Formats: sequence, structure tokens, C-alpha cells
Amino acid sequence: MNTVQTLTNRGQIQAKRDIQRRIEDHVAKYCDALEENFKQHSINSYKRNIQEQRFPENTKYYEERLAEIEDGTANLYKFDYQVGKKYIKVFNLQYEEANDYLGRKGGYRAGSVTAFIDKNTGEVYKPASWKAPAKHVRFDLRIIKEREFLHNPANTDWSGGHLYMR
Repeated sequence: MNTVQTLTNRGQIQAKRDIQRRIEDHVAKYCDALEENFKQHSINSYKRNIQEQRFPENTKYYEERLAEIEDGTANLYKFDYQVGKKYIKVFNLQYEEANDYLGRKGGYRAGSVTAFIDKNTGEVYKPASWKAPAKHVRFDLRIIKEREFLHNPANTDWSGGHLYMR
């Protein structure tokens, strides 16, 4: 192999790494948007329950949960991702209280998968299972308009509703 081919290969490898880093940065921002969406969903739900007095016996509970969200001590869902061979798996982390009877330690545990993102192309897929994406691309992180849509907590849905085909 000559020097020109070696430099070209190095350049291609570096370009691929740069794209993967950018995609991973976009995924981190997507996780932040999902967390904010869940927080707003929780706030709205508690406020609606208080306002409409759906379950008046639980009003104190709702007020306490709202106070925890406002002071930052609430154990709300968090969103994280894991980089695999082909896809980046985005999933929620749910807080579980310690339970000595069941032998469980308290803390966050992986919940359900929200999305799969192709780490080479930035294409976003709805999950078909914990291990695999559904067939059709739902969004593409390379397209600025679609990326901005996913980074806006008002557009995303913590439960993945924004990934259904319409």
C-alpha cells in the first residue's frame, strides 16, 4: 500500500469516528429531551389530579410529589443509552425502592427501550423488542429539522409515542 492510500484510509476512519461522535452527542441531547418531557408530563399529571380532585384522598400525595420535582429530589425516570455493534439503544431507567423482603437494593434499573439509533447513519428506529429495532426508519439525526424536532421536549414523548408511523 502506498502513502496516499494509507492517508486516505486514515482520513476515512477519522471521518467515520467523527460522525459516530456527533451521533452520540445527538443521542445524549435526545435523552435530555426525553427526561424533560417525562418531568413535564409528571408535573402536569399531578397538577391536573389536584385541580380536578379526581382522587381527593390523594391530594396530599400529589402535592408532596410536586414539591419533590420542584426541589430536584424526585426519583423521576432517567434516560440513558448503550452503544452496541450496530445500534445505540436508548432506554429509560426507573427508580426502585429498596425491599428487604424481596432482597432488592434501591436504585435505578433499566426499564424499557425507547429507541434504537444506527450509530453510523443516525437513523432512528422504534424498538421491536429489547434487542432489536422495528423495520422502518422514523427519524434521521443527520437531517437538521428532524434532529431539532427530537431535541425539543415538547415534541418527544417519554414513552416513545413520537416514533409511531403516522
